[in-house]
Amino acid sequence: MSEKKTKPTAKSTGKKPASGKVTKPLRRASAAKSGQASDKAAGNRKAKLFGRIKKSDTKGAYNAGKNSKSKRGFLGKASGASSRGGFEQDKNRFRTVWGLALVILVLLIGRAYYIQVANAQFYQDKGNELITSERTQKSYRGMITDRNNLPLAVSAPLATVSFSPHDYASEYYELKRIILTNPSSPQLQARMQKRLDNMDLTTLATAANISVDELKKVTAIDDSLDVTDKDAVKAALPSGAGSHYLPLLNKVTPEIAQSVSSLDFPGVHEKNFFQRYYPQPQSNAQLLGFMGQNANDPEGGYEGRAGIERQHEKELAGDDGKVLVLKDAKQNSLKEIKQIEPEIPGKDVALTIDSRLQYLLYKELEKAGRLQKARWSTGMIVDVQTGEVLALSTWPSFNSNNLNEMTGENQRNRALLDVFEPGSVMKPFTVAAALDSGKYTPTTLIDTNPGSIRVRGYTIRDHNNLGMINMATLLQKSSNVASTKIALSLPPEAITNMQKQFGFGTKTPLQFPGEGSGLIVTPKEKETSRRATVSYGYGLQVTLAQVAQAYSALAAGGVMHPLTLIKNDKPQPSKRIMAREQAMSIVQMLESVTEPGGTAKAAAIDGYRVAGKTGTSRRINPEGGYYTDQYRNVFAGMAPASNPKLVGVMLIEDPRGQIYAGLTVAPVFHNVMKEALRLYNVPLDKPLKTEPQ
Repeated sequence: MSEKKTKPTAKSTGKKPASGKVTKPLRRASAAKSGQASDKAAGNRKAKLFGRIKKSDTKGAYNAGKNSKSKRGFLGKASGASSRGGFEQDKNRFRTVWGLALVILVLLIGRAYYIQVANAQFYQDKGNELITSERTQKSYRGMITDRNNLPLAVSAPLATVSFSPHDYASEYYELKRIILTNPSSPQLQARMQKRLDNMDLTTLATAANISVDELKKVTAIDDSLDVTDKDAVKAALPSGAGSHYLPLLNKVTPEIAQSVSSLDFPGVHEKNFFQRYYPQPQSNAQLLGFMGQNANDPEGGYEGRAGIERQHEKELAGDDGKVLVLKDAKQNSLKEIKQIEPEIPGKDVALTIDSRLQYLLYKELEKAGRLQKARWSTGMIVDVQTGEVLALSTWPSFNSNNLNEMTGENQRNRALLDVFEPGSVMKPFTVAAALDSGKYTPTTLIDTNPGSIRVRGYTIRDHNNLGMINMATLLQKSSNVASTKIALSLPPEAITNMQKQFGFGTKTPLQFPGEGSGLIVTPKEKETSRRATVSYGYGLQVTLAQVAQAYSALAAGGVMHPLTLIKNDKPQPSKRIMAREQAMSIVQMLESVTEPGGTAKAAAIDGYRVAGKTGTSRRINPEGGYYTDQYRNVFAGMAPASNPKLVGVMLIEDPRGQIYAGLTVAPVFHNVMKEALRLYNVPLDKPLKTEPQ
């Protein structure tokens, strides 16, 4: 049975029927109303949210566009662009950003220019300091030679090789650490092990001829040490005295040093230098001088401190060079990079000295000084025609290769530095003043009776009464009385002017360091006692070099040839200071001094005519007056007298064996001059003595 479909009724649905016009169902209307209310609430919430977003909106085109889109999404319509995100403002921001970028770029370029161009050298030097250093390259000091080019002073290249136990141990532990901490690098380990094997101390000990036990002791290697512990390694490294410097080879030749330095052993350092060596040290010590450390040299270099070494320091030393070297982290030099300043070797200095004659002179001075128990002795030999000094020596001396022997006394060049009252060796110049005055001739007689003369309360005596004597006898017998009478008969300046004319009172042209100038004071008219004493060599001070120069001028016929010690120097001009006839007449008078009856017969040389003069003077007592038992002996002579070639001047200070110059210093002249005449092949000017059959 089929059922009929029926429409729902109000009754069946429980709803009241609407009255009036039929519209959409109430339920639908209610839903629409409800939807509108819901949309309105949502709109209010979105409006509030939109308001918050708008408040927090920032300037910029992106946010403005986003907000505009958001408005359209929420509200369904556009609300307009933000005033903060416009085109003009974007353009300003664009310019600002690029302006800042440009300023920064300019600053960077300026900084780069300052570092790489304007101040490039400063930063380059700073960088070079880390990996390079300048090393001084010592120049070779020039030789000092004699007139025959035989070396008197040479610089020998030497080397000192030292060992640093601290550096060795540090390298040893570092290699072990690298081997231990790099198990994944067998090749690195192999290289380090090879270097470690080459550090065997036995190899170094054998090359340096030193005990291997000593090396092991100073290095104190501990193989059980934890090499990865830096503090433990630092504590184990050698410290204290000798930990950084242990001499292996001291002052040896470079060839010997090479046997050790070529091992390239860690901790081994070599220092090369030049050491001055003197082949004839004692005979030349005071003349050549010695080398001393230069306090102004940071590397402890040496310089001439006395004598020729000091006088010609600049010429001999040359100029040190500079080398740029690459160094490692331990400041050790690895290799030379370039030459910064070239090394300029010193120049050789050739002296006028004859080393053969120099040695002979020294040995004779030493012999006489020891025999007479004297304080010291000194002497010179001079070439008459040139003024060249052929020999100049002093006893006692020292070994200039060992300065421990040097004292304040034995280092003095007495012939040039010491001044003294010469005594009777000045009488030839008193005779020269007499002849120059025109009041006297060589034959003029002088009355010396009774062998003494009284002057201002002082008595001046001769050894005995000589009576009436001429100029030759005055010199032969060395008469003080005759000299006094000549001086008092001449103007007060006559004697001293002649002495100054012969070079007394001023330094010689040698200009030796510390050379004395002496003192010649002209007495006044009323100072008769001083006028008298000056005539026979008291009351004035001279050097032995001045005596040698003056006698050379007499021997050269009255021509002064300035003394010289340097062979290649341009000689100073000579000058005539006395007429030749007068000078040679004095030389002839001086011959009688070495002949029988004279005061210096011991100075005579067989086959040669010898002229000379003795001088025996009292030594000054520092407390006043003169010693009564201390003397100074001087002899000045020339040979051959017929045509003098050589002049020799000798001095012995305070002899204790004999007190007269004819017995002490005249024999020294004889021995030296005899050999000098033979060395220079000077012809004989007198028949040789024949021994009786």
